[in-house]
Amino acid sequence: MRLNNEKELIIQLKQGDEKAFVALYNAYSEVLYSFLLKLNIAHENIRDVIQQTFIKLWEHRDTLKEDLSLQSYLITIAKNAIYNEVRKQIVSRKYEESVGRQEIAHDEIRANEVNQLLQQILQQLSHKRREVFAMSRIEGYSNQEIAKTLNISKSTVENHINQSTKQLKEILKKMGFS
Repeated sequence: MRLNNEKELIIQLKQGDEKAFVALYNAYSEVLYSFLLKLNIAHENIRDVIQQTFIKLWEHRDTLKEDLSLQSYLITIAKNAIYNEVRKQIVSRKYEESVGRQEIAHDEIRANEVNQLLQQILQQLSHKRREVFAMSRIEGYSNQEIAKTLNISKSTVENHINQSTKQLKEILKKMGFS
């Protein structure tokens, strides 16, 4: 675009002339596109940045100076739009990571609370029932393995587990859990 023509278009743009705006868009949108492509901006984001740039140009048209290098001005607006978007993404990512860490910490606290409650409940069982129940339900031993380890019959193991489960349900019910 010739320098004189650009100055005339800036003057017309300052007066709100939409035709001047369209002429400037047609003259500089491809320049911006090429510039943004060199910055490795994703194609789908390039059009958004160009649109934001020209919206900002329109919004601030009354502050433009006639001797302004419009190309440099538009490139600066586009760069700032990209920097702002990257900054937002970084802040968003940090926020999501922070929330994720808080959720993990909350889950760990809940797990500790549940574990403490389970230990309190298990303490109310007799020693043998607590031992059989822990081996079965917490440590994952089979009834046969428990019987062999504790030198008791498999049916005794099953009886301890059934009685422990029944007793645990009663204790939980007394604590307000259905």
